[in-house]
Amino acid sequence: MAAHVQPSSDKQHKLYQLVDMHGGGELIKWMRYARKGGDYAIVDGYFETTIKQAMYQAGKGKLQSVAELVKARNKERNEHLGAFSRKKGKGKSGPNILDDFNQDQENQGDLKKALKLLDGGKGGKGDAKYREIVWKIEERGSMGENLVGCCLMQGGPIHTELAIRLLNQFPKLVNDVMLSEDYYGLSPLHQAIVNEDPSLSFFCPEDQKGSRTDSLEHEYVELSLKTDYGGRMYFGEYPLAFAACTNQFDCYRLLRAKKADPNSQDTNGNACLHMTVIHENMEMLKLVYDTGGRLQLLNKQNLTPLTLAAKLAKKKMFQQILQLESEYLWDYGQASSIAYPLAKIDTINEENGNLNENSALYLVVYGESEAHLEMLDGLLEDLLDAKWEAFAKRRWFMSLFGFCFFYIIFSLAYMCRPFSATTWVVTGGNISYNGKVVNNGSISPIDMVKLVKIEEVPITDSGLFGFSLHSPFYEHPRCHLWHYTVFGIQGYIRMVCEPLTIAIVLFQLAGELWDIYSIGHVRWWQILITFPTKIFYKMSLLLILGVVPLRFGCGLGDFMLFLDNMFSISAVVLISLHFLYYCRAVKFVGPFVLMIYKIITQDLLRFFLIYFVFLFGFSQGFYIVFLSCERARLNAPFPDPEDASSNIIKNPFEAVIRVFIMTTGEYQTFYGDMSTCQEPTMSTIGKILFFIYEVFSSLMQFNWAQVILMIELSTNPKARLMALLEYSRPIGTDKRKRAFVVNKKIEVDSETERMRKEQQANAVREERKMILKRKMKDAMNREGRKSGMRPATSYLIPPNTAGKKEA
Repeated sequence: MAAHVQPSSDKQHKLYQLVDMHGGGELIKWMRYARKGGDYAIVDGYFETTIKQAMYQAGKGKLQSVAELVKARNKERNEHLGAFSRKKGKGKSGPNILDDFNQDQENQGDLKKALKLLDGGKGGKGDAKYREIVWKIEERGSMGENLVGCCLMQGGPIHTELAIRLLNQFPKLVNDVMLSEDYYGLSPLHQAIVNEDPSLSFFCPEDQKGSRTDSLEHEYVELSLKTDYGGRMYFGEYPLAFAACTNQFDCYRLLRAKKADPNSQDTNGNACLHMTVIHENMEMLKLVYDTGGRLQLLNKQNLTPLTLAAKLAKKKMFQQILQLESEYLWDYGQASSIAYPLAKIDTINEENGNLNENSALYLVVYGESEAHLEMLDGLLEDLLDAKWEAFAKRRWFMSLFGFCFFYIIFSLAYMCRPFSATTWVVTGGNISYNGKVVNNGSISPIDMVKLVKIEEVPITDSGLFGFSLHSPFYEHPRCHLWHYTVFGIQGYIRMVCEPLTIAIVLFQLAGELWDIYSIGHVRWWQILITFPTKIFYKMSLLLILGVVPLRFGCGLGDFMLFLDNMFSISAVVLISLHFLYYCRAVKFVGPFVLMIYKIITQDLLRFFLIYFVFLFGFSQGFYIVFLSCERARLNAPFPDPEDASSNIIKNPFEAVIRVFIMTTGEYQTFYGDMSTCQEPTMSTIGKILFFIYEVFSSLMQFNWAQVILMIELSTNPKARLMALLEYSRPIGTDKRKRAFVVNKKIEVDSETERMRKEQQANAVREERKMILKRKMKDAMNREGRKSGMRPATSYLIPPNTAGKKEA
């Protein structure tokens, strides 16, 4: 921390005259003298004079408005940021009631009561609006610290002794926090716990520092929720969390004995158990759990310690928390049956069947690191196997057979198209609709419209299932795809398969829209991007659907026929790639499919991005070179009459095509025209560009689990819930809570493990006894009689008996 102080800070701050950042200072000198002689009178004299003058009301403290402190913090932050990075504080501060009170009087207790009566002393969400400050703000160090904080930053024995004497003399200094931007909220208690690293930084994750903003309505700093909790000095905000993060067991027990709450949450919502997971403190996690830490506590990202371990790929911590949450059903020798609660493990909500994207299985399967892959063993692997057998295997085969049926129907619809008739239109009538070559185009295109053979025998067409578009708009040669029966058996097959293909496409798109509505477009897209072939398949469905308006608009021009064929060809290629999706579920093929995915999404994509930059950049350079050469050829004083050459790059778009063709190795024409350029300067520039482009272009030219969850996505909540009931069982007395049971062989239990088993067994027995007593009591109330187990004596005197006695 001392490293952050400027060299001139000792002169700028009076505090450093007493204790500086280099092991010196007036008080340190007198402390050394006092330790040698045993006389601390001079030090105590400093306390009564200089130290008391640096504090509000001689150490009793003074209330300050949180809004004013936040303004000062925001101002300091903006001084260190650029003009475009500065952020103004949000919210409104409101009137400062403290201005109307005289805090120099002795009635501090009355002042706090008055504030509580006037505005509650709290913000809208229970946040304190006033903070008690002991050390004067203008007397603090460069980091907003008081004298105790300055001593603890040095960490020497003399500094520690001085800090203890200060706290004994002025106890309120222990809660007097730092007020600077980087260390706001750090108290001497935090420093005493951490006091092992002098280069401290603000205790929030590294990736949240840039998102820090202030609000005048509360004291805490607003942070972005998107974080991986990285940063070696993110220790939470409470002293107990600091002790847990630094593995200081004695300090933790001492604070816990003083009623410190292990479930107190910081700005990110992390409690002590979350912090032990982040820092991977195994033994401390057990201690926090044994002293009251709650495993079900959620942070701001809706993560429990278990799901946080899954997100951060902390395998050992994940397994330890699983062991703490598990329940032993029975033991027989070295074999055990263990139940794991599925509430935060499974992707299916055990109450309504909806998908739980914050579950451990979801976070592990869709994790991006290799550490996540290593977590897919043990319980999670068994759970995936159970899901596969319960519903995913059946639905996967149904999906595969359905896709094969659709692929066959679509392939027949495409392969039975009259390609010769299309060629007739493209060649202007030089090739007939039945594939015969016609010399000199002796048959006019209008004959193809009427579908007349060479012998001029008329052929009639009944259209699509007898529905024919008798309109001049559709009698043009480019609308030949509207004719079916005239092309024989292939035409009849196409007449059946094309409408069936459109119907299947509409059905699938309706299912996709329902999935988007059910789970939200964000989650739908997050899942879809992990399957590249799925994206291609959805694109092919849209292309097939786009053919319909193109077919109806065929009479507008040949371009509509061109788009019709282009969409159809693209759809065939993209649909064929969808077979790779089903190959991912086959274990001996799946790794190779993932390898292809990685090559496509990373290597090829990166290559094409770089390649297109070179392609477009160099093509425009060559366009300018050839344009100058063409101008020089036309303006030549003695043009060659036999020169019939022309500019091969007439526009920028053609330049891109020419440069792309040159990449494939066809560069003789390109280089030959550039060599004959009559503009020497541009010819030289062109050759240099050619050489650079050829060199760079040549250098550039050189999973099963996700499939199950993807199938789970397309299942409705009711079916998912029924599948959950198949591979889980109730746990405890609450039948709504489900668990996944694993039978396995275990090694010799430790003493701690045996005690935990006994505690669980005793807790279950007590719970069952209470339920049995409650049921017996309810049964007795319904029957209106006492239990027949033993005679019961009433302590109430009946009215008639009492009357007889009085008589």
